[in-house]
Amino acid sequence: MRFGGKGRAAHLETLYRLTDSLYRANDVGAMLEAGLDAISEGLGCPKCSILLFDPDGVMRFVAWRGLSEHYRKSLEGHTPWRPGTVDPPPIFVSDIRETQESDSVKRTIEAEGIRALAFIPLTSQGKVIGKFMAYHAAPHTYSDAAKTLAVTIARQLGFSLERAQAEKARLAVLQELQESEQRFRIMAEHAPVMIWMCDMQGRCLHLNGMLRRFWNVGEADIKNFDWRSSMHPEDIDHVMGHMGAALRDHVSVTVSGRYRNAAGEYRTLETVAHPRFSVDGTFMGLTGVNTDTTDRIRAEKALRESEERFRLVVEASPSGMVMTNGDGRIMMINARCERLFGYERGELIGQFIEVLVPPAMREQHPSLRDRHVWGPGPHLVNREVTGRRKDGRDIPLEIGVNPILTSEGMRVIATVADIAERKHAEEQRELLLAELNHRVKNTLSVVQGIAYQTFRKTDGKVRKAFEGRLQALSGAHDLLTRSHWENTSLHQLVTDALQLRSAAGQRITADGPPILLSPHAALSIALALHELFTNTMKYGALSNDEGQVDLRWRCLDSERKLQIAWRETGGPPVSKPAHRGFGSLLLERTLARDLDGSVEMSFDPAGVVCVIEMPLSVPGGHACRG
Repeated sequence: MRFGGKGRAAHLETLYRLTDSLYRANDVGAMLEAGLDAISEGLGCPKCSILLFDPDGVMRFVAWRGLSEHYRKSLEGHTPWRPGTVDPPPIFVSDIRETQESDSVKRTIEAEGIRALAFIPLTSQGKVIGKFMAYHAAPHTYSDAAKTLAVTIARQLGFSLERAQAEKARLAVLQELQESEQRFRIMAEHAPVMIWMCDMQGRCLHLNGMLRRFWNVGEADIKNFDWRSSMHPEDIDHVMGHMGAALRDHVSVTVSGRYRNAAGEYRTLETVAHPRFSVDGTFMGLTGVNTDTTDRIRAEKALRESEERFRLVVEASPSGMVMTNGDGRIMMINARCERLFGYERGELIGQFIEVLVPPAMREQHPSLRDRHVWGPGPHLVNREVTGRRKDGRDIPLEIGVNPILTSEGMRVIATVADIAERKHAEEQRELLLAELNHRVKNTLSVVQGIAYQTFRKTDGKVRKAFEGRLQALSGAHDLLTRSHWENTSLHQLVTDALQLRSAAGQRITADGPPILLSPHAALSIALALHELFTNTMKYGALSNDEGQVDLRWRCLDSERKLQIAWRETGGPPVSKPAHRGFGSLLLERTLARDLDGSVEMSFDPAGVVCVIEMPLSVPGGHACRG
């Protein structure tokens, strides 16, 4: 450093004070003020400034002396260097008028009372970060000593700013580290897993809140707590062998064992531990996490046992059983199904269900035609289909398809039964019923012929009444034949017996819940309805053009009794008959006796009322539906 002439001592004094001030400065502001003092004093300029690049790369005033706001705003950002320029030389302007600057810049500078300027770069690690400016009111030639002093001031100031920036960064990193450690401590303390730390001998250094509660260890007692004392005796060798190897070889380890908790219950903990090293690579112990897997292990054991019970039930099932996934691929099949279809189990696993029930076989059954039957849905489908054995032979099957949603996705359980024998039995029954129906029809025809001969010379009304009753029986017989003589619908019986689809039937209102009648009850009620219908057509509400009949039935006494009510309105005035005819006797005596019920006839002037009540618990009897 060379300072020529008599100013050398003054320059050294200026640098001394600058160095001392920068050393004592507590912040960047104090450093900038010390720099302004040195510039103003050393270069003899009452006007001076310091500018630094902001994050956007714009050179902005950060400290100044004797400059107006207008000047600062006008020339802010005006700089000969870009951010990061390496070791730029200082620029000394003896007279602004002799430069190549624009007229507007010259006018702004001269208006501020400035003719000479010095641009001294401030650098950090060799790269420009800003500049300081020295201003003189008159043209001024800067001596070599002044230039040297200016550069030295810039270096000292740049170094201090660099040191301040480094300290700021260090403090920011330290603060971030402290905050990170604090967040980690909070997170570890309240984490829903057990976190611990041990030294190189395996002694406890840290237990988080969950682990302290598990062992009921106070935070002050951690260093004296021996976690080995809580281990199940049968697990000590296993766990210590793995943990000891991790401590000896400085490696990670995963091991499970049973530990006694504060309540005295042994719980299974899975430990995952990793080695911990210092900055210089010295092994310092282990950091680990314990997870309570007791409930999971119990659940897995229960699941395995459940799956085994399910497998045993499936194998013991009297029906063939198949389980598929949601796509229809076979996942399981029992031994009975193997025998039914003639396949080995391994041949079917992974195959689509079509191998057993081809799509062509399902076309006749719309409910089984689409893939969705083997996919999601809370429905149970039972259908008869045709299956195909491995040898190509078709077999009649009854399949029950039940979709089940599991944790692993959709599963479909299908029960499969060979119904060949049942189909054969049904065909035989159909033949027998057809033969029986044919013979009964022949018998009724014979009876009708005998009646015709018997009643030929008597009143024709008697013969027609008898033939009508035979036809009522024949109609009920046809209904029962269609239902295989198991039961028949009361509504259908009423529709046929009262000819509801005819012109006269349009004046009859019939309503009631769905009810199934036994064959015996159906025949008796068919005769009763015939007698009531015949009587109303001849003498009652339907004998004129205005009368109406209302027929209602319902279940009584918690659905244990059936009531049928016949009411006529709008017909000719009614009076009680002088004597009981065959129809009345049939209704009040025969019907009541056959049905183990009661029949009440009322001959109100407004119209006949007949109420039939019968129990629904008659053997082979009736069912109230809906």
